[in-house]
Amino acid sequence: MTFDAFWIAYLQQHRKRGTRLCHYVGTVVGLGGAIALALSGHLVLALGIGLAGYGLALFGHFVVEGNRPFARKPLWGLFADFRMLKRALTGELVEDLERADRQARHAMDGNHLPSAAPASDKG
Repeated sequence: MTFDAFWIAYLQQHRKRGTRLCHYVGTVVGLGGAIALALSGHLVLALGIGLAGYGLALFGHFVVEGNRPFARKPLWGLFADFRMLKRALTGELVEDLERADRQARHAMDGNHLPSAAPASDKG
């Protein structure tokens, strides 16, 4: 699987704006944990902050999206979290979500692409 294919499948698992918002906040909180570790050296503080960020992402999946976290490739998933945040901030994410939506519809028509529900709630 290429990262591009992973990215489309990742977006199909993050269709709802609320799920993406939980990831954005969780990513920033997790980054705060890394900064706290670098500045203070307190591993317990950094782990607590990091777990809080991860908890927000889990909440987004289980409560908002109603699915399980997309963890096929954890490092790619982390990279995708940062990419999703960056592209949301620059306005580029809408195009990616539309592409994921098109590919999901294409897959539902039986054309052998990864199957998932169409992306919705753009942005």
